[in-house]
Amino acid sequence: MVVVTGREPDSRRPDGAMSSSDAEDDFLEPATPTATHSGHALPLLPQEFPEVVPLNIGGAHFTTRLSTLRRYEDTMLAAMFSGRHYIPTDAEGRYFIDRDGTHFGDVLNFLRSGDLPPRERVRAVHKEAQYYAIGPLLEQLENMQPLKGEKVRQAFLGLMPYYKDHLERIVEIARLRAVQRKARFAKLKGLVVDHQCIGVCDKHLINHYYCKRPIYEFKITWWVTFSQGWIIHFRDAF
Repeated sequence: MVVVTGREPDSRRPDGAMSSSDAEDDFLEPATPTATHSGHALPLLPQEFPEVVPLNIGGAHFTTRLSTLRRYEDTMLAAMFSGRHYIPTDAEGRYFIDRDGTHFGDVLNFLRSGDLPPRERVRAVHKEAQYYAIGPLLEQLENMQPLKGEKVRQAFLGLMPYYKDHLERIVEIARLRAVQRKARFAKLKGLVVDHQCIGVCDKHLINHYYCKRPIYEFKITWWVTFSQGWIIHFRDAF
């Protein structure tokens, strides 16, 4: 058996300098680029916020405490100002959120002290609460009018199978009767469908009042005019 031994050829140059391949082995390029101040890369470190936070919500300016924005953990605002996400600032250093700020003041008032908006702004603030995912505000708004009445109305109509189909049928019957009366009257002026609860209340579905008896009387109301201009009001019950 013949065993050959010897040193591995030295790749270094006689003058002690390393070859280009040795340099590449010792100095590798980073796998991913790092953020630079001159570029547009986002900060790598968590964003820090002051105790008092200036805000620019779609052009409307607000100022509030950081703890107010973080009051409810499972909300979009708490997540945005947790430091885990980057929020751009405007020219004045205000943190910018690209959202209409008309009703953001009502959102802040709830986060600060639990105040709720007046009735005329309930729907608009409810939409903002949905956007910012503020569950406690959504829950309280849905127990206020007009959202509460709408919620009750939708729940009640859900118990009536094929409600929409029946309603369209009622309107169709009214139109047919109006055509039948055309020989006696000159012109059909208007047609509305009125929902009334028998003997209990007159505004159950219209103004969202509660009704103890879920028995409905569908009434068709229309106005017709004589050729001479007289107006007569008819009402039929089904």
